[in-house]
Amino acid sequence: MKNKIIKKTLLLGGIMLSLLSQATVITVTVANFSFSPASFTAVVGDTVKWVWSAGTHTTTSTSVPAGANTWNNPMNSSNTTFEYIITTPGNYNYWCAIHTTMMEASFTANPNSVPVITDSNKVVAFVFPNPANAQLTVKLSNYTPDNELVITDMLGKEIDRTTLKSTSNIIDISGWQKGVYLYTVRRNTEVMKGKFEIQ
Repeated sequence: MKNKIIKKTLLLGGIMLSLLSQATVITVTVANFSFSPASFTAVVGDTVKWVWSAGTHTTTSTSVPAGANTWNNPMNSSNTTFEYIITTPGNYNYWCAIHTTMMEASFTANPNSVPVITDSNKVVAFVFPNPANAQLTVKLSNYTPDNELVITDMLGKEIDRTTLKSTSNIIDISGWQKGVYLYTVRRNTEVMKGKFEIQ
């Protein structure tokens, strides 16, 4: 009996540790006619932060995935940082609009959760921003009327249960406590799970 309890405790601890990995801020330095790093891989919910070091430049998107926001921001002594929260998976390309071919860069964003598929009509949900603040957006790759979102705390206590009414849904989390939460998107027997953080 003790061995079973120890095994369950270790398993739960491992799951908790894996879930506590947070969205990250990826810093890109703008200087010497280059973006450094010039390419990287991120996940939905991460923030890309450009930090000016020298010169007069911009960070300007040239191509983004469908549904993602474009950007165009000066990078100079008056505009030393710019942050972009990734909300859509796919390939992003950008450059300095002043030094176009000299300063080109890119990054790839992967989904922030891995869906668990139990039938062929797969549901993929993207939850952002992550970390979140007052609102949480739940975007579905496809929609049927039987999509349900269940949010629990890290101990499994149910915090919210919502029927998702479209491909893009806003959840008000303004009164929620800071911390890490788990979410489950269900469609019949199909399930996708993930986590987000409130800061």
